[in-house]
Amino acid sequence: MTSRTFGIAAFLAACFAASIAQSETRTLARYGVWEAFGGTANDGKPVCGVSSSGDGLFFSLKVFSGDNTVTVQLGSDKWKINKGDRVPVHLRFDNYPRWTANGTGMRFSDGDAGLWFTVARSQLRDFIVQFRASYRMVVQFGGSGMTDWRGDLTGTNAVTNVFANCVSRLD
Repeated sequence: MTSRTFGIAAFLAACFAASIAQSETRTLARYGVWEAFGGTANDGKPVCGVSSSGDGLFFSLKVFSGDNTVTVQLGSDKWKINKGDRVPVHLRFDNYPRWTANGTGMRFSDGDAGLWFTVARSQLRDFIVQFRASYRMVVQFGGSGMTDWRGDLTGTNAVTNVFANCVSRLD
């Protein structure tokens, strides 16, 4: 290996190691299929979240330090969404009024397609009350041809307590 090639390889390895070090979260609690996590995001910002995955589907709720919004991410290994695509999302917890947003297409680090949208942090309390008090979640994708989701919320009350403690330490 020439010294130039070695230098480039060393530089790339250092950059890779630095990016891994910046994105470090750990599981704070797990209840059923739900987990609370905290740590730092890819950009080094402190983050707290709640997530669940299984059967090729992923749901997360994230609060980043200093942001005035809560980020909701949805993913599926079956979706054919391009980065930046807009998809209407309707989310309902039990019989509470539905939450409506325009999801934006994205890619997760594993290559799976996803959607993200935000909920105003001022609405976080209502969102969390519904999330933790409900037994099921239904997500619909407003005429996009994507299959509706139905999710079990067993364990969200307990995991949300840990999540709330993490969020209270963010700012």
